[in-house]
Amino acid sequence: MADPNTKEILDNIDKATILTYRLGMVITGLALFCIALQQIFYPLWFKQILILLAFGSLLQASSLHIYDKRIRWFLVNATWIGCWLVAVSFVTTGLWVAYLSFGALIVTLSGLAYKESFCFSLTLLKSTPPLLVASWLLVVLSFNDWAACALVLASLLYLYMAWRKINMPLHFDLGDRSKYQI
Repeated sequence: MADPNTKEILDNIDKATILTYRLGMVITGLALFCIALQQIFYPLWFKQILILLAFGSLLQASSLHIYDKRIRWFLVNATWIGCWLVAVSFVTTGLWVAYLSFGALIVTLSGLAYKESFCFSLTLLKSTPPLLVASWLLVVLSFNDWAACALVLASLLYLYMAWRKINMPLHFDLGDRSKYQI
């Protein structure tokens, strides 16, 4: 997390994980927008678009810099469960597994958006988790137009967050190493 009083020296692994995390944010924002378009134009492609969302979530979770190891463990495992369920959804009939995978990925994305709202001190970003949860419910209930609206708003907030993150110095993502729980 950003700590303006601390500037850690970054090695190549630090730089790679920070850039991976930021790339994941961009991919996630674009994936949410693609899911919104899919909800309007072709609801049956839901499983295919989830692959892009799972990839963006996985990039973020694999490179997550968060101090509390319990929260980090929870968010990373929600992503892994979501990715596993995306894979399982391709060998099952029906959409219920895809809906569960979307929900698991939403858990991670909501947690990350909430975390980033503190990094930026922007209360606007705190609206991302409720929007994501609402979009999940609307997708599950097949309110496709409403789901698309919620997803477009969530994707715009996520892309805004990614843009703000990209414009930050790299060391802001790492924060103070001494505060990390190992």
